[in-house]
Amino acid sequence: MISRVRTVGITVTLCIAACTGIPKSTAPLAGTWVVEDIAGRGIIDYSHVELVLEHDGQLSGSTGCNLLIGRYRVEGSAMTINVATTTRKVCPEALMHQERVFLRAIESIDSYRFDPTGALVLQDGNQPWVLAQSHKRRP
Repeated sequence: MISRVRTVGITVTLCIAACTGIPKSTAPLAGTWVVEDIAGRGIIDYSHVELVLEHDGQLSGSTGCNLLIGRYRVEGSAMTINVATTTRKVCPEALMHQERVFLRAIESIDSYRFDPTGALVLQDGNQPWVLAQSHKRRP
């Protein structure tokens, strides 16, 4: 027979685990997303653009030139991204242009959805701006 103290301990442990679990709103988004398209233009060959979305709303990644950090917020299918800062490395002009387009695109995001392939589509209204595949799903 389980003692009363042990029962209370198990109950508290389960409650803490449930209360501190992954927020349901960010669970499908958390992870590393490799960007394959920005504003319908694709990305520069061999540039590495990615977003890393943490369960707690932290955001990091690469613009293809510089690193970025910030926060994101999700409520239902609504999503906002706030880039706090980026590193300031100078890259070839084409990468710098791609970086500017990418940063403007992700900061204009107001919602997200998943396409039939499981790709993350970040959009402003009905206009898709960023298409990214989960790093886990890539071969």
